[in-house]
Amino acid sequence: MTKKFYTVSARYWSTLDSVEIVQDGEKSAKFNASVITAPAEYSFHCQLVGTDDLYPAKLIPNDDEAEKWDVLISSFQIQGFNIENNQFSYASDCTSFFTPGIWMGLVTSIILLWILTYGIHMIMQLTTNSRFDDPKGPALSVPQTE
Repeated sequence: MTKKFYTVSARYWSTLDSVEIVQDGEKSAKFNASVITAPAEYSFHCQLVGTDDLYPAKLIPNDDEAEKWDVLISSFQIQGFNIENNQFSYASDCTSFFTPGIWMGLVTSIILLWILTYGIHMIMQLTTNSRFDDPKGPALSVPQTE
């Protein structure tokens, strides 16, 4: 893991550069994991980490042996710096804030808000009659061309 200061965010970030998996003390596969980053004072957490494109945090094979491997790590959490009392600190999660369900709710809400605004606008355009029928006098004649 490396720790680097970024002036844009004005904080240190930790990056997991690579992961090496050793099987039975003989075969080893090395993966690039540079997408696994978090602020240095936080830990990094991801529900699924692996070699498939479907996982939010992807392990990229770095050698010929790693190309043959299919890796899946569930409930992955790591912290390399600022560890206190042998416990993870607050986790920076790999999932984005705007999930497809949130986007669907936002778009639906905007459409319904537009329909409501249009309806209120149309109701505000309604006008009342300028003349009313007097029950004691002659019938009121309203021309259809107005």
